[in-house]
Amino acid sequence: MLVFSFLSSVCFNFAYAYDINSASSSVITSTQAYIDHQTKVLQPEQNIVYHPTLGYMDYQQIWCNDDQLSIMSKYQHFINHVCLERGGILTKNWCALSDTRQPLFYTVIANYDSSCRGNQATIVHITEMMPNTNNNANIAREWMKVAQSLGF
Repeated sequence: MLVFSFLSSVCFNFAYAYDINSASSSVITSTQAYIDHQTKVLQPEQNIVYHPTLGYMDYQQIWCNDDQLSIMSKYQHFINHVCLERGGILTKNWCALSDTRQPLFYTVIANYDSSCRGNQATIVHITEMMPNTNNNANIAREWMKVAQSLGF
């Protein structure tokens, strides 16, 4: 019984990692799934703010946890993997395509001062290029301006 339990948890974790790191889903969607999986308490859904004329979407999530350092380290590992799957390299909170250096997304994670019934809180922020941004030269230029304003 223990062997079955262990094997099923390994298979579940592998399948879960595959689902949330899918290069076809947005980084924001993958992060939402990741946070939901990391928390014991259901987190309130956060809205994604879309900026279609500027070519990006914006998201932030606050979540309660028991160990901020561990959570932040695990998130960095997770987001680095997400970036690599998209053909990018993560440098100074920016994931950019390794061949063209086009910015794909920006992310930052930090401690957050919030009441979590005795637990600690962490906040993650993501600014991500919208799909099809490169199909319109004006929108692609606007996305580059946004990325540069955020330190790219």
